[in-house]
Amino acid sequence: MPHPVIALVLTMTSTLGAAPSPELSVRYERPDSPRAEKAERLLKESDALKTGVRLPEPVKVVARDCAEPKAAWDHDKREISICYALVDQVNRTIKGISETEETGEKAARKRVRGALSVLFHHQLGHALTTLNGMTDSDAQADQFAALTLVADTPKRVVAAAEARHLLAGHTGIDHLSGMAESATFACLLYGADPGKYGEIAKGGWVPAGRAPSCAGEYGRVRTALGDKVRT
Repeated sequence: MPHPVIALVLTMTSTLGAAPSPELSVRYERPDSPRAEKAERLLKESDALKTGVRLPEPVKVVARDCAEPKAAWDHDKREISICYALVDQVNRTIKGISETEETGEKAARKRVRGALSVLFHHQLGHALTTLNGMTDSDAQADQFAALTLVADTPKRVVAAAEARHLLAGHTGIDHLSGMAESATFACLLYGADPGKYGEIAKGGWVPAGRAPSCAGEYGRVRTALGDKVRT
């Protein structure tokens, strides 16, 4: 008999496919600078803005130029916005860390894709929160994000946990800063399948003393929110 937490993941994965949801549309606005053009290209190539989650209402995702590096969910407009400046900031920060660690170009690209997936799924979490009539918060959005990320792109889960851990100590990186928030997010991802995502615990991205409780933490979140994530 499969572990109960793994069974929950398998059930959710079977109902959340990789194809884009008909309730979600993605638009890339024209970039206004070479740096923004590079960010647009990176975001497209990353496939980070894809999901199989069917939202309660149609939602637009818009990538655009902005004065500040940010990402946001606008409930009134039913719109997720991802700024090219934020994509650029994440890319440059991850590459700088990777060069310092001498991890190589391939590893750096994997980390960037993981970080961009976290950014999108966090905003998707805000959308799921408010569209389901719940009180919005970053913590709530992260809980939804863990569920949708595990179901949508399981191969990107470890990279997502690593990227957020690397960025957690860098202030001003929208929705990816904060050591405590990073540890909780990593715990939820690891807890979804401790065998499959063992690298998260080995990497120290979730505190060693907390790791044994992560399966229970993920299970409680899945039980509380699973019925609000549909396909």
